[in-house]
Amino acid sequence: MMDTLRKIGVVLLGAALLITWLEWTWVALGALLAVGVIDIVLVVKKEKTISQWIHKLFPKAIDAVIMVGIAAYTWAIWGAAGFLPIVMGIVIGHLFWHDD
Repeated sequence: MMDTLRKIGVVLLGAALLITWLEWTWVALGALLAVGVIDIVLVVKKEKTISQWIHKLFPKAIDAVIMVGIAAYTWAIWGAAGFLPIVMGIVIGHLFWHDD
């Protein structure tokens, strides 16, 4: 059951990324809200969160390639003004949200 929840979360994250390209802001935010609810359920159940699960699937080098790809995608959609908060989020996540 928990693996299914994590997989749904990953699909919703991917969907939010693509929906953002279409500029369907509220739909993308809704998908991200659902991901947040799934992650909260996983934390309450003392299970691995979506990000913890994803980190175990790929070596760090692949994680880096994915993150650079998302950063480039963001630049292509919104230019420098939209890219800056994403880079700030990447740095904050790198510094504070790993449990290694």
